[in-house]
Amino acid sequence: MRSDLFDERKCVHIKISKEVHFALRSKLFKHNISMQELFDEFARVVATESPKGQFFVDAVVNKKLKNALEGKKKKRDSLGEFDSETLYSMISSSKEKNETKS
Repeated sequence: MRSDLFDERKCVHIKISKEVHFALRSKLFKHNISMQELFDEFARVVATESPKGQFFVDAVVNKKLKNALEGKKKKRDSLGEFDSETLYSMISSSKEKNETKS
């Protein structure tokens, strides 16, 4: 039988960049705090909908929306350039065909 079914805690696995991991670990080491303690407190603050937690969640949501909008803008701009080049090529080839018929 699985022993984790009766445990009061859940295990969470996340991936963060090596640079962030190193910087976080260094900072926490200076304050004698484990990552477990930090993330446990962070999760509690967000889950209890405290103003601090809600502020952080809102900041992450806004950052995600901003990145999504910038990504769409870049995609739209690059498609616009591609479309104009395609249109130019089509016009050129059409002119060449008409000139050879004449």
